[in-house]
Amino acid sequence: MTSYLHTALSLSLLATCFTANVSASVVIVINNPAPGTFETAEGKWTLVEDPPHDGLGAVAIAGSTAMLGADGAVPSAADIGYASVNGQDAMSSTGGFYFDPNFDFSVAIDFVFSANSSLGAGGIGFGIGEDINGSNSAGVGLGFVNGSPLLFATAGRVGDVNQPLESITSGFGIGRLFVEYDSASGDVIVGVNATQGTPAPSVFKTIAGIQDLWDDEPLLVSFFLRSQAASPFPSLTSGSVQSAFSNFEVLNGTPISVPEPNAALLAGAAFMCCLSRRR
Repeated sequence: MTSYLHTALSLSLLATCFTANVSASVVIVINNPAPGTFETAEGKWTLVEDPPHDGLGAVAIAGSTAMLGADGAVPSAADIGYASVNGQDAMSSTGGFYFDPNFDFSVAIDFVFSANSSLGAGGIGFGIGEDINGSNSAGVGLGFVNGSPLLFATAGRVGDVNQPLESITSGFGIGRLFVEYDSASGDVIVGVNATQGTPAPSVFKTIAGIQDLWDDEPLLVSFFLRSQAASPFPSLTSGSVQSAFSNFEVLNGTPISVPEPNAALLAGAAFMCCLSRRR
């Protein structure tokens, strides 16, 4: 799910080396609670833990707001988040939603990042891809150090290989993340805005033609929180960080619901099974 952030986060952390001052705001400490159901108008999202860790937690608030949190020491590369399908990819899923790569679309989500006495590095991210492992994916990441947002950056992967990336703008803790896909060019455009709910990014970067290098499979959406060491900074070691994601919006395009087993078809299959037993 989150491989596309790894290089973005490394860029974020190495771009500036400083000791961050933590400004705590709306801090909710999450210690592996029951996640609940995160659901938007497009469908239900699925919790993804890679790998599961007691220091990572998620909880759905009011259904359409997801709070992701890390508490204490969390090893590097461990993350937690939500994906728009419930399988490895759209084609192996039985629930959720995805987008057809033959058509343009754009999506956005609001975020609020906060921390309490946090030490170590990590990031949050929002992106699209062909599988939850992020082998073919692109997105926008926010790297943070010692609880302070550092830098937004683009990142992409092709065949599980990191692609060149660019910084977008300096970090901030509240705003909106954007991902746009252009089917004609294969471009993925990512951006940010410090105003929640706004329809367009204030700054953006284009990852040119990256989808043309993928396998032309359906595109899922995901967001996450990750612990990530990047020299000279360690992974999350103490304190807590949280990120609330809400107001997911399809700004353009048509999400496609993953077909679930049809009740009538299941009933018909059961009926045929009964007939076969009687013969």
